[in-house]
Amino acid sequence: MIDKVVTAVVGELNRFLQSKHNILEDKVIISHLVNADGSMAVQEADKIVMTIINIEAERNKSTTATYQPNKRGNFTKVIPPVEVNIYMLFSAYFTNENYLEGLKFVSSVIAFFQSRQGVFNEQNTPALSGTLTRLVAEMVSPDFRDVSNVWNGVGAKYLPSVLYRFKTIPIEHKKPELEIPSIRKI
Repeated sequence: MIDKVVTAVVGELNRFLQSKHNILEDKVIISHLVNADGSMAVQEADKIVMTIINIEAERNKSTTATYQPNKRGNFTKVIPPVEVNIYMLFSAYFTNENYLEGLKFVSSVIAFFQSRQGVFNEQNTPALSGTLTRLVAEMVSPDFRDVSNVWNGVGAKYLPSVLYRFKTIPIEHKKPELEIPSIRKI
C-alpha cells in the first residue's frame, strides 16, 4: 500500500512540475539518498529526491477486533486495518552550479501541496483509485535539533528540503475468519 501511495503522489508531483516549469523530464525520483555502505544512492544530479524517513502508527485509530453479524445470522471476527502515517522528505539534490534551481524546485514542491490543500483523492489523483479514498498531506516543520537528527539518520549532509506527513494509510491483510454461531433461544 505504501508503495502505491508514494508512486501516485510522486507521479502527480512530476506532472505538476512539468507543467509549471515547461519541462519534459521527471524531476522527482524515489530513492534513498545514501546506500547502506555510505555511498550516494542517487546517480543523477539536479533532481528532487523523495525519501521515506519514518512510518508511524496512527494512534487515534482503534486496532481492537470486533464481531459483526453476517448474512447468515452468525458473527464474524473483523480485525481493523493498521493505520499508518508516512513521512516523505523531498530533498533538492542539485549541483553547486544549480543551487538556486534546487531552491526553485523545493518551492515548487511546496506550491504543489498548497495547490491541493494537502488533499489527495481519487478525483485529483487517479492512481489512488481502488487504493484509498482520501489521503491528507501536511507540512512538518522540525526544529534545528530534529533537522540535524533527520540528516544524521539519513546519513547525508543537509540538503534544502521539505518534509510532509501523509495521514492515514490503512494496511491490512484479509483472511477468512471462522464464524461464531449466534446464541438462540429454544
